[in-house]
Amino acid sequence: MGECKIEEFEEWLIENEKSANTINNYLYAVKQFFSEYGEVTKRNMIDFKKKKLEEFSPKTAANRCIGMNQYCKFIGKEECMVKSIRIHKQNSVENIPTLDEYENLLECLKKEKKWKTYWMIQFLAKTGARASEFIRFERKHLEDGEVTLWTKGKVRKILIPKDIIEDSKEYFENEPESKFLFPNRYGEMMTTRGLDSILKKCERYGIRKEVLHAHAFRHLYAIQFLKNNSNIALLADLMGHESVDT
Repeated sequence: MGECKIEEFEEWLIENEKSANTINNYLYAVKQFFSEYGEVTKRNMIDFKKKKLEEFSPKTAANRCIGMNQYCKFIGKEECMVKSIRIHKQNSVENIPTLDEYENLLECLKKEKKWKTYWMIQFLAKTGARASEFIRFERKHLEDGEVTLWTKGKVRKILIPKDIIEDSKEYFENEPESKFLFPNRYGEMMTTRGLDSILKKCERYGIRKEVLHAHAFRHLYAIQFLKNNSNIALLADLMGHESVDT
């Protein structure tokens, strides 16, 4: 990989308290760069940016460039950093399941006794957790009524409604012992990819595939909150956002 200092870069990111997902994304970007270029130069960075825009969506290309810009900063070549890719932000959030879709999906899962998916979707929709947070939910959190995680460089507290704790009690009592609330088939922590795979299978019930991802249910949580409470500052706190603008 030429001058690539991947291990040192990883340590630097950890010391700067980047989340595990962010670290993985940045390392992937660096590996991609050095698979095509021998050294970090301004010209190579501009070419890398151009290629990523041709290969991926603007959002993915932007993430790759952010990762490489951080690497430039790490090796002291800030003059090689490229300008950020501007992504048009929509004022409204699209691709969110309607309440009818959500309830119909639960009904289908209940009918076919797909209890794990049934409860996973409810916990996603009623906690507003990100996928990376959701997979870290543990059994002990049901006793506490909340999940406290170290994420994005700060402590994040996610509340679990009492009704879902009570309603799901029988399900968890009949499930094999595990540290995690929704483990993979080996009893270990599920990956975000594994979670995504389970949700995508719900397309068979006639649900739009574009709403079958964890973030869609997080948005559903936010919308349902705003229908019953106009306190946006409280919602921002519950969602783990630093800014009410988000």
